[in-house]
Amino acid sequence: MSKVLPVSLTVLSLSAVCGTAMAEGYPKELEKDLISVCRNAAEDDRSGLRQAVRELTPSSRINTSTYKVLANGLVCNGMQLAAFARYYGASDTYTLLKKYTYPNAIIEIKDVTASRDVPVEISVSMTTGK
Repeated sequence: MSKVLPVSLTVLSLSAVCGTAMAEGYPKELEKDLISVCRNAAEDDRSGLRQAVRELTPSSRINTSTYKVLANGLVCNGMQLAAFARYYGASDTYTLLKKYTYPNAIIEIKDVTASRDVPVEISVSMTTGK
């Protein structure tokens, strides 16, 4: 029971924060943290991604539910988080995020060999997972 409670609290906290953010516009601090998740994913920085995800969780423990919410709900410049990482050639973070992406989510990148620079401006939004 003690392991279930932190997982539930993390998911509820992220859902509540993200639901509020979608309804009222993002609080600047939340937007900054979400952009940091996108940027670290695109820059193929697994430790930076982990730190950015930790900033979003109510406890210091990151669990699979947190990654699932972000992998399936966070949209970076119009792309789902894993697709965003893959688009910028971030193979390590893409492999990590792909594990948490729902099977019915389609991630298709046709031009993988092109080198792309991570954009300076990143827009974020949260959607409900399918």
